[in-house]
Amino acid sequence: MIVFSALFTASIVAGAYVTIPIGPVPITLQTLFVMLAGLLGGFRTGLFAVMLYLLLGLIGLPVFSGGIGGFAHFISPTGGFLLGLIPMVAIVGIGGKKPSNTVSQTIVTVMQCFGANVALYAAGLPFLKMRLVLDWKTTITLGLLPFIVGDVIKIAAAVVITRLYRSKAADFLGVATKGDQHVDS
Repeated sequence: MIVFSALFTASIVAGAYVTIPIGPVPITLQTLFVMLAGLLGGFRTGLFAVMLYLLLGLIGLPVFSGGIGGFAHFISPTGGFLLGLIPMVAIVGIGGKKPSNTVSQTIVTVMQCFGANVALYAAGLPFLKMRLVLDWKTTITLGLLPFIVGDVIKIAAAVVITRLYRSKAADFLGVATKGDQHVDS
């Protein structure tokens, strides 16, 4: 679990550095790796990876988007999105690590990823609104609408990667599988 968590923490850091700056909240690959940490590692491993990432940033290491860190980033307009990574990974992690690659499991994975993104925005948008003193229309225009297409692409990527590597991750983490359930339906 520790090695897997460390690998995903490093992936989340790397994903935060891949930035497309638009508005007050940049598009990064950070959330893709947060989803993968939960989907492939499960609840505990994914949550540990995200908590370690946030702790590294909190103590000042430059792990957040733009190569910054420190407590001030948690109270910046994007601070709610950082805290939203916790429920995000929890939602995908609850059903994560299951080695089944059936069509029904894929549908569940898609739904988990969408739910995780809703949780992220539920945490991030109110904080963005409060810190920038915006009305809701402007908050949604700046903090949600520009990211929908990118989020859908990241969800699709997370689902495809999960289908390809879920059984390998389960083997690595020692998760028991039932017979030939790895076969796609």
